[in-house]
Amino acid sequence: MDYLLAESLSLFFYIITLVIYNRARKEYAGGKIASAINLIMVFVTLIFLSDFTDYFFIRIFPVAGDTVLIIKIMLKVSALSVLFFGGLRFFVETPERAGPGTESGSGSVSASELNHITNNEEPLQVNALDSLSVQKDNSLQRKILGRYEIIEQIGWGAMGIIYKGRDPRLNRLTAIKTIRFRDDLDNTEILNSKEQFYREAEVIAKLSHPNIVSIYDVGEDNGLSYLAMEYLEGENLEKYTNKKSLLLIKKSIDIIMQVCDALEYAHNHDIVHRDIKPANIMIMEDGLVKVTDFGIARITENSQTHTGTIKGTPYYMSPEQTRGMKLTGASDIFSIGIVFYQLLTGRLPFTGDNLASIMYQTNNLKPEPPSSYNSSIDEIILTILNKAMEKSLQKRYKTAGHMKEHLRLAARKGDAY
Repeated sequence: MDYLLAESLSLFFYIITLVIYNRARKEYAGGKIASAINLIMVFVTLIFLSDFTDYFFIRIFPVAGDTVLIIKIMLKVSALSVLFFGGLRFFVETPERAGPGTESGSGSVSASELNHITNNEEPLQVNALDSLSVQKDNSLQRKILGRYEIIEQIGWGAMGIIYKGRDPRLNRLTAIKTIRFRDDLDNTEILNSKEQFYREAEVIAKLSHPNIVSIYDVGEDNGLSYLAMEYLEGENLEKYTNKKSLLLIKKSIDIIMQVCDALEYAHNHDIVHRDIKPANIMIMEDGLVKVTDFGIARITENSQTHTGTIKGTPYYMSPEQTRGMKLTGASDIFSIGIVFYQLLTGRLPFTGDNLASIMYQTNNLKPEPPSSYNSSIDEIILTILNKAMEKSLQKRYKTAGHMKEHLRLAARKGDAY
């Protein structure tokens, strides 16, 4: 009886382990964490089989006692071998550890590059203005880019360094973003890329909407291309994606509605943003929302991603964007759905320790219902989120304006939030 009780408890704990393993496997699909989980599960399974050897080979399939002992020893040695040799890969530098990513043509994204993208760590790089000549004016040294006086560096983006500057002609503050073109291009390809960029920048500069940051100028000085944009004094949404500093649901709805306004306007002008994320959404002191960084946007008919190139931030990519497909405004809608989810829960719907894991979840798994993290989320909001983050283009919102109208319905219940 004691033996049966012990075996029953062992079986119970193994079933619990299986349940936990299945949940963890879905949460960490791909990557080192998933490999470690699988390794531990194999180890636990072998130990479990070893513990049940007596039951199987004495009570069900009777064999000699020495044979049972040998089987038990072999199973335990196998378990230890799996744990030891399988664990070695986590302590030995391998190509995967040095740069895990996902193949897409000839390109990949390494773990360090992913950290730079997702953690906002500034990569080591040379100040783009160091190569510019320093002009003197009234005995003060000033750095000049085009006609703009550079005041200070204020950040960096996917395409280059961002500076706070001043336009002396109009006496106004300006944000200036330098443009870095790919190093692996030859001179002809660089010239073609610059020409395409200037054509697209001119179109983007014509966008005039209260929820889109204005582009004043595009130019080149001493071989350095740049965009001069509206200088904003506010804060981006990153602060409010932390579960300890979430906004009221009514406020989050208002922010997303304004973003939808901006995207609807841009999409109607055949421009897809491609990198919607909290860092690119600014809130002014008066509550006005500005969508920034259309710098990597493409004109819709030219939005086919080059082989091996994925542009955007992995956690906010649409399924079609991870596959390098031609993008439409529906891709931005998927991204704003993820931002909305994060504003409401303080969590990302798709997570992982490398690009492959994030892409797998984005394409194959459903996120945890946001109501499990925030009980105030009602069915209307849940329906809007689900439709915005539909993996199928046919089922997703066709326009940002349509999503905004549904958000307006949810906002009418704002007093309940």
